[in-house]
Amino acid sequence: MQVGMSEPFISGSDPSPDCPTASPDHSFKLFSLGFLAALLGAFSLCSLLGPTWWICGGMGFLGCTLILIHFNRYHLPLIVRLLAIGGLCLSLLTISYAPTQYYLRKMAITQQAELFGNAWIKNILSGKPERALSALTEPDIRLSERQLANYYQNTSKGQTELRQFENKRLVKCLLALNGSARSDFFQTENVRSQGKDQIITSLFTVSYLETPIKKKTFFVRLVIKRSDAEGVDAWSILRYYGGVRPRSGAFAK
Repeated sequence: MQVGMSEPFISGSDPSPDCPTASPDHSFKLFSLGFLAALLGAFSLCSLLGPTWWICGGMGFLGCTLILIHFNRYHLPLIVRLLAIGGLCLSLLTISYAPTQYYLRKMAITQQAELFGNAWIKNILSGKPERALSALTEPDIRLSERQLANYYQNTSKGQTELRQFENKRLVKCLLALNGSARSDFFQTENVRSQGKDQIITSLFTVSYLETPIKKKTFFVRLVIKRSDAEGVDAWSILRYYGGVRPRSGAFAK
């Protein structure tokens, strides 16, 4: 009985006939697409500039994905696929990192503003209005702790500035509480950029006992600036308001 001979394997034959090999002209076009995918990946780095630029990362990711889908129809050199895969990975990494980094940084800034604003109110409540007044000046010209007492107590200009500050309605009210009140952070109302600086609007509560059994609370709104310089001295108070209400929520008007 004759045994059927199996079909011999021919070295170099195409094991995947569904993926044709591109012609030389088409190969050049495909190589150009691979290079374009790498450029789209680099273009997605613009997303790191801020939320307005996040669309760049989305466009890069979409473009690289479509190019790789198109590549699946052809046998391509490894370098072409690596260019496209590299562009896709870079765009995916960028659109994941940029929003995460932005919101984490925003959270850190609001927390620092909370601490700075609360310390500003507590300085007045504890009878140290000169410290609160110094926080209204720009960080680069602010007096040091050692200079504050001398300037506001021993110079006529400093005494006038301190007296005017203490006569402000909110400051006078806080000083009158004579350290018997408590200040707490309530909420962050707004965070915006102004050039390289951040402007944070925060709301605080000040609570005290009006009578031994009756507690009273009012709100203080601070507009705080974080300068581009690093460190605590980069913070300053732009404006302050008393007798305000939250702009939203259960305590709003």
